[in-house]
Amino acid sequence: MSRQAPIGHRIRGRRKDIGMTQNALAKAAGISPSYLNLIEHNRRSIGGGLLMRIAAILDIHPHTLSGSEEGRLLADLSEAASDPVFYNTPIESREFPAMIAAAPGMISAFLALYRAYRSGLDEVDALSERLSHDPFLTEASHSILTRITSIRTVAEIFDDYDNLSPQQRARFNATLVKESHRLAESATEIFNFLERGNAGRPANNPAEEVDDLLYDNANYFPALEDSAARLRPEIDPDGGLYLTDLINYLESAHNIRVERLPSEDFATNGYHWDTEQKTLRISRALPITSARFQAARTICKLEAGDTVNAVLATANISSDAGRMRAYEALISYCAAALILPYDAFLADAHDLRHDIELLQQRYAASWEQICHRLTTLRRPGAEGVPFHLIRTDIAGNISKRFSASGLQLPRYGGACPRWAVHEAYLAPERVISQFVRLPDNSEYLFVARALRTGAGGYGTPQSVHSVMIGCDTAFANEVIYADALPLERPESAVPVGIACRQCPREDCAQRAYEMSDTADGRSSRA
Repeated sequence: MSRQAPIGHRIRGRRKDIGMTQNALAKAAGISPSYLNLIEHNRRSIGGGLLMRIAAILDIHPHTLSGSEEGRLLADLSEAASDPVFYNTPIESREFPAMIAAAPGMISAFLALYRAYRSGLDEVDALSERLSHDPFLTEASHSILTRITSIRTVAEIFDDYDNLSPQQRARFNATLVKESHRLAESATEIFNFLERGNAGRPANNPAEEVDDLLYDNANYFPALEDSAARLRPEIDPDGGLYLTDLINYLESAHNIRVERLPSEDFATNGYHWDTEQKTLRISRALPITSARFQAARTICKLEAGDTVNAVLATANISSDAGRMRAYEALISYCAAALILPYDAFLADAHDLRHDIELLQQRYAASWEQICHRLTTLRRPGAEGVPFHLIRTDIAGNISKRFSASGLQLPRYGGACPRWAVHEAYLAPERVISQFVRLPDNSEYLFVARALRTGAGGYGTPQSVHSVMIGCDTAFANEVIYADALPLERPESAVPVGIACRQCPREDCAQRAYEMSDTADGRSSRA
């Protein structure tokens, strides 16, 4: 299936809203009316200077015509269509672009319904697991089955024997009433227990809502960039923003005490912000890059919190958990903008050809911090390379994802096992680069590295996760990691997919699930 996102309806709709004819827009954009007609009917894609010109003429943000929203709908629709629930339902994947162009609201509603369905399945699985292992639920379930058996036995006696004496009938009636009450009590106890334990979960997943917030804004937030640019000279006029500079600012401007404590004083992440005592506690085992980032986050919470809340006020987030998660994500965004200033970082990334290790050294930042910042360089007119980013744990669970490169990232399951993000676990801390080709013949550069976090004494558990960044090979000459890859030989590309059910590669030895019929563009039929 083509990666082209259907954005023609946006151009056509905006043009009609402002009362402009097709001929007038074509003339102003410097193209023929026939070519514009093809664009508006999604038969030609646009980008670069033409996209910028049309956006300026229509007085809309270029991101509106980037196709990112439609691209996301295409990706999510394709992933949903590969679900076994649609096995007997005809779904023509080649019709997805036309469906989105004709009724984007209906497609969004369908995907919302599918997410609720998936959420319901997860809830059922969680309850089944809980029922199997929780001692109270196991005992209560046994009690319910026992009561049901007793009631059924009495009912069968009444049905089979018409000649019971009044005394026998009274005794069986009493048993029936008693067991019915006990059944009701056992059922009530289970419902109360589940309610106390918050067994249910909201239909909207907080992590997915935050992902949508990032995608809707192209992972670029001008207000937060402006806040960081204003703060930077106040903290350090020389622009270094070392850990000492950040600590001194917290102490002088906010009377915040920063304490470095032994690692055994921290149960999990190595830092703790005490609002009441105005104290930031940081583990001595936490790397300087992480300690610096946490100090920057604390400053952003104190001085950019209102700006973050203003961004959240316009976001489509339905739950308190989602808002809290989004708040923390935007605070982290602001902290990265503070210690990795946009213009300087963009210039250095370009000059160093996105050598992440050299950027780490220049900005005293971690691998993951540099990768994250590279994905946020999306200022219109001053964009960096459009990267995608994904982070997984060693079990393959995806904890972070964003794509500006056009690569579809799975929402509902794990990524293709051939991706470098998994291979990186075989050689922790080593950079793995990979040249891949997807079933639609699109080609990408992947760069991954497995990282260990957490430090302490002997036997202290550590977490391991892998961070992968990448881009379309059209930008490979701007990325140093592509130099050692044989991009000039297309046959050398590693054949990969997005996820097993969506992948039409029948010869893959690492396939975990049967292929959906929609994976190769056919309809899903029995």
